[in-house]
Amino acid sequence: MNALNPTMGQVIARAWFDARFKERLLANPKDALSQMKLAIPEGKTVVAVENTSRITHIVLTSPRYTETKSAYSDIKEFGESYRDPRLFPLNWGSHDPVFTARMKADPVKALGYMDVEVPADITIVVVENTRELAHLVLPVRPADLNQSTELVDKISAGHIPPALRYSALFGSTGYAQFT
Repeated sequence: MNALNPTMGQVIARAWFDARFKERLLANPKDALSQMKLAIPEGKTVVAVENTSRITHIVLTSPRYTETKSAYSDIKEFGESYRDPRLFPLNWGSHDPVFTARMKADPVKALGYMDVEVPADITIVVVENTRELAHLVLPVRPADLNQSTELVDKISAGHIPPALRYSALFGSTGYAQFT
């Protein structure tokens, strides 16, 4: 997996600083992305979801297949790539029907098998990509993001820290934790 994802970097940065764009993205991702000149191929659907301080989305991977490089494939890759070592088993586990069933039935317990302790105030929402559907996950905006443009510049360029997507799950809320 490529650690650089300029499509998602641009989308995340814009959503963090443009509330109207974020609303459009969550309501109608295809239209919002087209405003950024990011086209979603015919027959493909993107659903945008937002992680918050209380909700974390876990994306189960679609069946393995080759996808032509596009904004859609970048969104799909971002949702399905678990580079944070604490969640690395999700990269292969969601291809296992038993693992997938466990994750859907009780995500907190399934994460516990991976030695990930989910705080009591966090809800895990499991979503699943398919060949035609990709979930765009907006990470929680760090609370002190306005104190430095360094993280925004890195994210805008596509350098997205692995822990950023799961900041609420692992207790990371500030910019300093991602530098």
